[in-house]
Amino acid sequence: MSAVDEPDDLTPTERDAALAGEYALRLLDPAEEAACAAREAADPAFAAEVARWRADLAELDAGFAPVAPPAALRARIEARLFAEPAEPSALARLWGSLALWRGLTAAAAAAAVWLAVAPPGAAPEPDLVAAMGPREGGGEFVATFDPTTGRLVITRLAGAADAGRVLELWALVDQVPVSLGLLPDVPRAEIELPPDLAQRLGDGTLVEVTEEPEGGSPTGGPTGTVLALGYLRDI
Repeated sequence: MSAVDEPDDLTPTERDAALAGEYALRLLDPAEEAACAAREAADPAFAAEVARWRADLAELDAGFAPVAPPAALRARIEARLFAEPAEPSALARLWGSLALWRGLTAAAAAAAVWLAVAPPGAAPEPDLVAAMGPREGGGEFVATFDPTTGRLVITRLAGAADAGRVLELWALVDQVPVSLGLLPDVPRAEIELPPDLAQRLGDGTLVEVTEEPEGGSPTGGPTGTVLALGYLRDI
């Protein structure tokens, strides 16, 4: 406990008790923790206080069953902490890929056709594109989404599921992962989203591909390795 945090009226015994508690809870910085470890080995009274704290805390542990976090949780936490995926080199490769530019060209052509037939003054609904960079599974995908039709096109540049497993596409909607469907084992797949779900996807929506058991995730949320993730962007 730093001098700034310590109340002025603590006795030496109370200070030691507080320090032992912080040490048992792993709240100290590395230097303070090392000093406490050395004191625990040399000072029986301090060691007894640390042991008391650990025993009390162990009783709290008994009331909770350990739960393993989902395999995809780390990737989603990183995605929320950082504005973009952590592999810029992979995104650079995707940005230079033929598949991405084919998708952009198709989107531009669709916009041109829309402009030719749309009523005067009407604004087109832009396509959204996600360059999905590799995560621990090493996948690379390009997703193109048309909000007006709910049509989602996924182009696979790299990445495949292991034997007996499938790939599943997800979107983070209102901070909850929602399945967009299973991806067939083909280079290019199309998914038609229900209107209510299509309306909830927009610029900045996180999308990811995970590897799941046959038939898809058994829990309703991602459970397997995250192959790739990215963000839908307005083009």
